[in-house]
Amino acid sequence: MIKSKLLKYEVINTKKDKKLIGEVFDFKKLKVKSSDDVDNTSSKKQKSTKDLLVEFMGEQRRFNKSVMQRFDEQAKFNKSIRQDFNRVVKLNNLKH
Repeated sequence: MIKSKLLKYEVINTKKDKKLIGEVFDFKKLKVKSSDDVDNTSSKKQKSTKDLLVEFMGEQRRFNKSVMQRFDEQAKFNKSIRQDFNRVVKLNNLKH
């Protein structure tokens, strides 16, 4: 493994320099941090595939539960419509 150091700087002062194009910056070194990987520029840990899968399955379970609740509500509504229809047919002596 290659060890690298990540450096952070803070800009202390900026000045316009007439001889150079742009600005002159004064920096202050803030922190030195060692890293095991050169490409690792973020200090956040990435979730493992297993953790991502468990999280996705939990979200999917909640979604499926909400969809099933909506189906149950629709079934109750349809049942009440059917009962109302049968009541109207019976009251009016109609054949269905």
